[in-house]
Amino acid sequence: MIRAIGLMSGTSADGIDVAAVEVEHESANGKLGIRMLHFATLPYGPALRERLLSSSSSAATTIVQLGELNVAVGEAFAVATIEASRRWGLELGSIDVIGSHGHTMYHSPETGVTIQIGESAIVASRTGVTCVADFRVTDVALGGQGAPLVPFVDAVLFADPGEYRAALNIGGIANVTLLPDEARCGREAIRAFDTGPGNMVIDACVRLASGGGASFDRDGASAARGTPAHALLDELLDDSYFNRPAPKSTGRERYGAAYAAHVWERGRQLGLHPDDVIATVTVLTARTIAAAIPAQCRRIIVSGGGVHNRTLMDMLQASVGKPPAHARVERSDSHGIAADAKEAAAFAVLACEAIAGAVNHLPATTGAARAAVLGNITPGENYRSLMTRIWGQKPSQAGG
Repeated sequence: MIRAIGLMSGTSADGIDVAAVEVEHESANGKLGIRMLHFATLPYGPALRERLLSSSSSAATTIVQLGELNVAVGEAFAVATIEASRRWGLELGSIDVIGSHGHTMYHSPETGVTIQIGESAIVASRTGVTCVADFRVTDVALGGQGAPLVPFVDAVLFADPGEYRAALNIGGIANVTLLPDEARCGREAIRAFDTGPGNMVIDACVRLASGGGASFDRDGASAARGTPAHALLDELLDDSYFNRPAPKSTGRERYGAAYAAHVWERGRQLGLHPDDVIATVTVLTARTIAAAIPAQCRRIIVSGGGVHNRTLMDMLQASVGKPPAHARVERSDSHGIAADAKEAAAFAVLACEAIAGAVNHLPATTGAARAAVLGNITPGENYRSLMTRIWGQKPSQAGG
């Protein structure tokens, strides 16, 4: 059994998600056993969050600024890990490994570039715990999209022998893992990709509507008051990304501040009320997700911040509940993992597999040429004892 902490900072830069899990390789069936222990979100300080948002959306960010942010986010990750452990009464000495997604600053798999910051050496040095980070780069080096990487864990948590399911995460970007019933199709049939905007455009439009006074549409209240504008929606749906075949991934480079500013300006030109613009981009998220769900899917298991937007969830259920699809939308909480915790927990699991030398992605979901062990390992004070414990076992016991 390996005890791990996972760290996740999403494209919205709301804060640092910290999840503690236990992972066990069940030798009888070759599967992973995953048990959630704790979860917390610790907010970024306002100044650091603003630096992250402005730098992520600016092509003029310098190498000096990027380096300084890498250090600042690494320190923030370390502080979040220490503080969360203190709140839980969990000794860091009992943690074997930390898996850090980092914070994505730039993602362009077409050019072979993906940059996540949050210096792992700082995390390992401050906590004393071995840290695995930079999971995306090897997948991209192998010709993959570098995302989504969570499907490896989705398959463990949510696949069902007799039911076609989809695991959906609605963060800044929405991504889906399609899980055909295992009895008929097997794991090789799993597909995953980014469907397009999740909360990112909604949040940006709320900031524009409020002059920066609000950063998200609480409970989907603004969208509920508004009326979607079909003229604007049709323009937004006429986007080549939505028709691009999988595997595919996207991010702030395509749907960030410049995109939201364009949407907002088009809304102004069309004479729309701010709530109507927010309602329209909320429908955009729901429609593009629904369009990615095959008709044979019967259950959509949702995680991520989008689950708190009631209007978005209602729109999604309305979109997938009609013929030919009859899918039921439900939160991942009903399947044993808190909706806000799934992605951080997933990177804890990926780190456990990395230190065991086990393949920890599904290359068919990213387009990578072959399977690999993802993640760069930064030794902590526990590295020698950790490696002795894991690799002192037979290979078949050290990663499945």
